[in-house]
Amino acid sequence: MKRISPYLPALAVAGAVFLLVPAVAMAAPTAGAIFDSLSLQGGKLSKLVGIAAFIIGVGLAIAGILKFKAHSQNPNDPSAKMSTAFVLIFAGAALVAIPTMLGSGVATIFGTGADTTDAQNGFDSL
Repeated sequence: MKRISPYLPALAVAGAVFLLVPAVAMAAPTAGAIFDSLSLQGGKLSKLVGIAAFIIGVGLAIAGILKFKAHSQNPNDPSAKMSTAFVLIFAGAALVAIPTMLGSGVATIFGTGADTTDAQNGFDSL
């Protein structure tokens, strides 16, 4: 007895969507339109990266502080090493600094005439 692939219903639904909504399946007509679309999405992507880096950085810094606390309560615990706490805090600080570094990094590499971005403004404001 033949078994039906578990992906067959999903493929059928995707095919029906592409048939009912033909604009979804069509690509941008020119390379310029593709790059314009990518530049609009780039600003939003930089905002997303900045927000995610900030949230993860704050979480890592808090985890580092908790490791310091765990080490102070029990210095002989191998899971609460001082080095782990320092690494977590430094990694958190580096991630919190990413939104600030986005704009200056582009200006450093490509010069002051380049389009720069940061986590607050992105490419949309240019």
